[in-house]
Amino acid sequence: MDIAGIAQALAASGLRMHAVEEPGNRMPVWAARLASHCRHNEGRRDFVINRSDPGFLEAANSAWFRLANDEGLFDRKGEFLLAVNRAEWDDELSDMVWVRVGLMDEWDIFRSHSDSYPDIFGYEGYPEFVMLSTDGNLVLQATNWDNGSMGLVLLSRPHRSATIREYAQRRKSNPSIPESRRIDGINWLRSAT
Repeated sequence: MDIAGIAQALAASGLRMHAVEEPGNRMPVWAARLASHCRHNEGRRDFVINRSDPGFLEAANSAWFRLANDEGLFDRKGEFLLAVNRAEWDDELSDMVWVRVGLMDEWDIFRSHSDSYPDIFGYEGYPEFVMLSTDGNLVLQATNWDNGSMGLVLLSRPHRSATIREYAQRRKSNPSIPESRRIDGINWLRSAT
């Protein structure tokens, strides 16, 4: 699938793709995906939705929008960042990158609208995605728990999380990770403090 195919898959869920973010001093996707591993005293908050509840998908969409709107996921233009696997359009690069998106008038991110690219949001009823506010101050992650429920995890001020900071330090000295990816977390932490 090429970039146009990614944009089309996003549009099927009601998201307009604006740009692929270039690597730089932004929080790396791998760091944002650690939100569900952070402790509550690090700014993590959990919201659980039970799959057995009637109207589960509608409840999930409603909860996601309420949290995104109330907690600051959307910027002034209504945009935010969504993690997408770059391998879907570039066989040479298999890392996750941020894509800047905005909501269309009609959207539904918890139902499967694109069989060709389910990895953006996971599978219907079993979402797995991570989002970041454009200012980098809020991570919103959807995940699945072992008890059969779905969780929305919020992490405010992720650069202050000890879990993420410690992992970034360990990652920096891991020779199995390419050098350019070893220091991305440290560069982000330096720029965020």
